[in-house]
Amino acid sequence: MSSADSTNWETREQILRAAWYYYVDQLTQDEVAKRLSISRATAGRLLERSRQSGIVTFTLGSSNFDAFQVGRKLREAFDLKEALVPPALEDPLSEPHAIAQRLARGGAQYLQNALDTGQTLSLGWGETVQATMERLPVEQREKVTTVTLTGGVNTYVPTPRRGHAAPGLHFDAVIPAPIVVSSAKLAEDLRSETVIQSVLERSRSADHALVGIGGLAEQATLAQQGYVTDAELAEFRAQGAVGDILGMFYNANGDVLDVPLHKRRIGIDVDELRDIPNVVGIAGGMSKVEAILGALRGGYLDVLVTTEDVARALLAAEGIDV
Repeated sequence: MSSADSTNWETREQILRAAWYYYVDQLTQDEVAKRLSISRATAGRLLERSRQSGIVTFTLGSSNFDAFQVGRKLREAFDLKEALVPPALEDPLSEPHAIAQRLARGGAQYLQNALDTGQTLSLGWGETVQATMERLPVEQREKVTTVTLTGGVNTYVPTPRRGHAAPGLHFDAVIPAPIVVSSAKLAEDLRSETVIQSVLERSRSADHALVGIGGLAEQATLAQQGYVTDAELAEFRAQGAVGDILGMFYNANGDVLDVPLHKRRIGIDVDELRDIPNVVGIAGGMSKVEAILGALRGGYLDVLVTTEDVARALLAAEGIDV
């Protein structure tokens, strides 16, 4: 990269950071100036340039997210269509709920630009996925069809901690089965049911998918829901598991483990997930670095929305300096 190009990237990155802090995080210009170590007047000029250049309209245009060098390098390193990395706050986020809410802002911004009327959006579960959909304007949600990617209705509905679903938030098609059933034979029988086959086919043929990424440093969602035991999780770790997507556990290279749990699972598999044209993974927190890295190495994602500390850790794991 030439010196001029480098300067251009640095300038665009500072403009976008200022715009994110002001318009998305709703900081004051004084607070923006403090976070960027610039004068209030300079912060005002950056915000004016963000409007004049088209970076800021009514939303942050997704085509400008790669102005963050860390996001651009992440996209290049893992051959992603897009990598959205909201700028880090002064105080590092560590509480999972706070991380989920911050990532949801970025995920919703991306989807507003990506979704077209009449398309199908298939969804995984988790607080961050739920929060992203709640932040998506109602008119955006109503123009697409939403389908679940797995069984387990109780994993998709809001929990008391997250509150009630946003107005208009619903699924047009739900797989009417648990995520995991008691035997491989029962799972096979359920997958052969016409109504379940129909929803699974709609999931496979979606235009976009939005999924969370589960880590093993904390209790997995499947364990929280009672579908997998602590003993099973320990066995998965012993076999090299670093995380899961849609209840399928994989190792550091993204290879899915051969474990009995997967034969009892109801939902599309990872090969089918890869075939969806635009898979958006949304996850953050340093405890999930290994899980996110495995998902990227496995080629499960086309777009990643993550926190800045995680993005830098992912690049460092690949020997890339930022």
